[in-house]
Amino acid sequence: MKHYFLILLLLLTSCYNDSSYTKLKKMEQIKTLGNENPRKALDMLPTLKMSGEREYIWNKYDLLVIRLYDKANEKPTTDVVIKRLMEYFAKKGTPAEKQEVYYYAGSIYRDLQDTPRALGYFFKSLDYALAYKKECDPIMLRNTYSNLNWLLFRVQDYPSAVKFSIKELEMCKQTRTDVVLPFVHLGASYRAMDSIPQAMAMFDSAYAHIIQSGDLHRYKESIACLLYNYSDMEKTEKAKECIALIENNPLAEFDEVACMAFALYYEALGKNDSSLIYYKRVLDDATDFVNTYDAAGSLFRLYNKAGDETNALKYAKVYIHMCDSLNFGKRQELAATVNNQYKYHLDQKKEQELKDEKERYKTILLLLAPCSLLLLCIGYILYVRRRNRHLQEVVALSAELDRLSEEENRLREMVREKLEQNKTLMGLLHQSELDGKAEDVIHAIRQSSIGKGEMTAADWKRLYQAVGELHPTFKDRLLQELGDFTEQQMQVCYLMRIGLSKAQIQNMTNLSRSTVWRWVKKYDWVLSD
Repeated sequence: MKHYFLILLLLLTSCYNDSSYTKLKKMEQIKTLGNENPRKALDMLPTLKMSGEREYIWNKYDLLVIRLYDKANEKPTTDVVIKRLMEYFAKKGTPAEKQEVYYYAGSIYRDLQDTPRALGYFFKSLDYALAYKKECDPIMLRNTYSNLNWLLFRVQDYPSAVKFSIKELEMCKQTRTDVVLPFVHLGASYRAMDSIPQAMAMFDSAYAHIIQSGDLHRYKESIACLLYNYSDMEKTEKAKECIALIENNPLAEFDEVACMAFALYYEALGKNDSSLIYYKRVLDDATDFVNTYDAAGSLFRLYNKAGDETNALKYAKVYIHMCDSLNFGKRQELAATVNNQYKYHLDQKKEQELKDEKERYKTILLLLAPCSLLLLCIGYILYVRRRNRHLQEVVALSAELDRLSEEENRLREMVREKLEQNKTLMGLLHQSELDGKAEDVIHAIRQSSIGKGEMTAADWKRLYQAVGELHPTFKDRLLQELGDFTEQQMQVCYLMRIGLSKAQIQNMTNLSRSTVWRWVKKYDWVLSD
């Protein structure tokens, strides 16, 4: 009986596991279908009989439901379910599941108009996607960048919007998915920053990709956005190209963005009657406060320009009412809140990175401690073995030092002999004065310059006289070329004239090497005299 009970328990457990696996597999199939056809995927949810399932299966099911409603553009009314799912997957989820649950938390708070919390959860999703690239969904990462761009654009943080639209474009290229929408986002962000050349380049890139695809119906919203921006920037030729691509009349099949685009287009062409029709259509049927505000302002402006005071006053009141509804002060406050949330997120991320780095260093230190001890022992053994070899090297070095000392003594003796030779040459210089031969004086100075000769005032005088005898015009030219000069400059010129090298001149004058080289270059005309 006991064995029978165990077998029955095993069979029940096996059936339970098979049922859970089957449901997870079917949920993945529905999830894949929902990427292309979320409505059909939602219709398939009742086929999953969820009674009696464990907590993990239920949470995966609830997350799938939220995902499909988001893709079907069904707006949420509460955050109760997503809070429960975040709490569960934060403790027990994989990195991919955490990326997904935080992404859809951001989407829900975005739709609930809670921008700061939406921003925070999108950043959390982004962190997991970047930290676990191989495990996480690259398409969801691309969509995260797209949502961050949209949120930051709405609160007028345009530099950050540009940053994330660039990331969105990079992910589209990496995943080989459509790049039209990122180009439109990037163009709108650049335009908001008054960077018109960059904006035009992005809009033109989006237009080129649409034309190349040949699928105009797929890009009807993007074409309307391009028409809107080209018209508002008064690029009428590009706007005409866009309007030729729009298949349906936005008045018949109401499209808020397209109506605003047509209104701006006709206003740019000066067709104000047509423009008024589209602005009124937006004002009558629009649900987006921003477009309604723009339409009311444009209607007031056009009627006021036409001198229609009654209608101008009517739409002025609507415009003022929309100003109060939009509450621009509140939007600026929200922008500041979002920026603070962004900085707070970065600070938290940096703090967490520092903690992780500290833990990593602690682990490395624990691993390195025994290794260090082992290396220390090996090092000591090597030290003992090499010490004897070093002693032998010291003995060899000592012998080499003795040899170098003997060499030094020999060189000193040679220097002493050279000095004696200079003294002899200087004696010859003095003797040449008695003989009165200029050639002998110059020869003696040349010989003296080989060593470190010391010239007295009398020696310089004899040199000047000798050069004057051999070159009678030298002194006059010296005065003419130099003008104001020092005694040392004159000495250098005379030594140059008798053919001494730079090194010899330095020996005779005790001037610095740089000064001698500079003067020799400056007075090179001496050699051509």
